Amino acid sequence: MLVFLVCIFLLMSENAFAQFSPGELSKAHQQLEGMNNCLQCHETGKEISGKKCLTCHQEIKTAIDAERGYHFKVSHQQCVACHKEHVGKDARTTLFDKDTFDHNETGFPRTGKHSSMSCADCHTKKNIKDAKVLEIINKSGKQTYLGLAQACASCHHDKHNTTVGTDCKSCHDTKAWSPAAKTFDHSKTDYKLVGKHASVVCSKCHTGLDQKAKDKPLLFTTKNFGDCTPCHASPHSAEFAKQSCSTCHSPEHWKTSRVSGKFNHGMTAFKLVGKHATVACEKCHKGGTKSSPGKSLKLAHNKCIDCHADYHRGEFAAKFNSDCEKCHTPIGFQPATFTLAAHNNARFTLSGAHAATPCEKCHAKGSDGRRSFHFANIRCESCHKDKHGGQFVKEMAAQSCGACHSTEDWFPKSFDHSKTTFALLGKHAHAKCEGCHKTKNVSGIQVAQYKGMSTKCESCHKEIHAGQFVSSGETNCATCHQPQGWKLLIFDHNMQSAFALTSAHKRVECRQCHREERRGETTFVWYKPMSTKCESCHAQGIFGNG
Repeated sequence: MLVFLVCIFLLMSENAFAQFSPGELSKAHQQLEGMNNCLQCHETGKEISGKKCLTCHQEIKTAIDAERGYHFKVSHQQCVACHKEHVGKDARTTLFDKDTFDHNETGFPRTGKHSSMSCADCHTKKNIKDAKVLEIINKSGKQTYLGLAQACASCHHDKHNTTVGTDCKSCHDTKAWSPAAKTFDHSKTDYKLVGKHASVVCSKCHTGLDQKAKDKPLLFTTKNFGDCTPCHASPHSAEFAKQSCSTCHSPEHWKTSRVSGKFNHGMTAFKLVGKHATVACEKCHKGGTKSSPGKSLKLAHNKCIDCHADYHRGEFAAKFNSDCEKCHTPIGFQPATFTLAAHNNARFTLSGAHAATPCEKCHAKGSDGRRSFHFANIRCESCHKDKHGGQFVKEMAAQSCGACHSTEDWFPKSFDHSKTTFALLGKHAHAKCEGCHKTKNVSGIQVAQYKGMSTKCESCHKEIHAGQFVSSGETNCATCHQPQGWKLLIFDHNMQSAFALTSAHKRVECRQCHREERRGETTFVWYKPMSTKCESCHAQGIFGNG
């Protein structure tokens, strides 16, 4: 009897628990299954507050207490807002979508290069610094997004081996490792960067930056910078050996002398204006040496070609006596000052579209890289390709392209088609040119056909009568139709057929006698030959028997 009562109690307890429990716990919490463990997570008479969760999850509590990471940002929420239990042993207990997750909530915004990286690029076991998190994943073997530190060196190798401190943000940002971010203030070092030094690449002075071996730190040691000579070679002779470079020069510009300032070239017979004002002295004053750069100061400058090579190779020697200033100024070799009015005084007047054409389109560079400005032939075909494939050779010989085209517009505004063998009448007058003048391939070029075209209707129009009106191999459409309209018939049934329309036949519609026929895949109206006997139509009941 006692055994029976014990069994009844056990069955009742199991059923009661099954009715009371909302579902099976996940694998991670399997040790908490059973009614005796409910209070491990639940508080009596209250909802789960999360305090008991942190009793076990110390790695989360540590981050919250340190006021860092995602769980600190959302610590005002209950754990059950994101984590669900009693949904099955193999169920997913974390409501987390990495595709929509806002990483800013972690306190570490994904900026610069970080924005293009995937979660797995950073959240790897090797980057986890939290010992408690490492202990958990080593036991469970599961992936986690916890345990990472926000310091750069926690993920990235310190290429400077702590020789310049550990605050990477003082020199770099997330956009790129190199060059260093503009936030670095070199003026706080022992050597302020002024003048030309401000734009020098770091590795030019900090030679340790050129080391490529991974096990060697990138150092910022430099040469002794008490004077310019440790970095810069002196171009002067021994007489300046005892002088400091800074006596005459400054970092702003080597050519600017501290003693006399910038040399006033206006005191010479050749004032430096335009491009000449920015030319380096040695470009003109050649012949000096590094030890004696002051030689060859006097130059002949009567003409531009005394210094500059004649780009035009004598093309303008006869007309302008090679005087470059007729077309150019010291402000710049290009654009030339040769005006449209000046061009219109030349052999070729610029009108219409030619007036708006850039010079280099016509004056193109030749195989020698030089532009030509004198042309033996100034006809259209010397510049423009014959798009008609030689159809108008005779016409072009007489008038060139001007017979149909003008410089105002390539497409003729009007063309007198009556001068051809086919006058445009009726509907033809409104047809687009390309509707009749189709393109064809001529030596690999698509050319519209204008010459040698047939004037027969069927050369353009489809013959819809299935050959009923062919005579001597041709169909003369003009017998019945006219250009003013296909349906404006000029056919006279009394004169042009063997059956005159009299009496009641005058009121009969054409289609009553001329029915549609089908021949293979072609449907057409039957016109001829047709019987003129009454019974050929009336016996079939078309018009009745009366």
